[in-house]
Amino acid sequence: MQNNFLRTTKNILSHLLLLFIIGSSQAYAQSKHAHEHGKGKLEITIDKNGAIGKLKMPLEALVGFERIPKSEAEQNAITNLNQKLLKPASLFIVNKEAECNPKMIENRIVRDANGKHADLDYQFDFNCSKPAVIKQMTIALFAEFKRIKEIKVESVGPSGQKSSTAKPQSNLISF
Repeated sequence: MQNNFLRTTKNILSHLLLLFIIGSSQAYAQSKHAHEHGKGKLEITIDKNGAIGKLKMPLEALVGFERIPKSEAEQNAITNLNQKLLKPASLFIVNKEAECNPKMIENRIVRDANGKHADLDYQFDFNCSKPAVIKQMTIALFAEFKRIKEIKVESVGPSGQKSSTAKPQSNLISF
């Protein structure tokens, strides 16, 4: 009797574990590929040298489309975006007391398997003379790209981890 009980319990636990794994992998796949137009995610790490930022944003919010450019106007929109991304100091403004020298690290467009959705993966670095005085960052992307509605910001630094949401009318992030 006890053998049957143990066998049944093991079977139930095995099935539950299998359901958990399947559900977790499906949720991970959906969260990995899901994006909302007009909404992005920014991760900022403040360290001993300054700040490193990673932005993920649907391409539609930046240029008005996500597919591979079909016209000269669409190609020009991508070229203009790339030119703007070369100057992170015009898109993200750290308080000047930190004396930072910004540079772009990476800029790439990542398309889904169907070619229907594309995200910008953008990484920038603020190398600062006085990184300890980094207190805030203004996200100037909203002024440059009107389709951006909000950016979820996750920051990690000497004062701990913070989470906030930046919007066009509230674009200042404090660390």
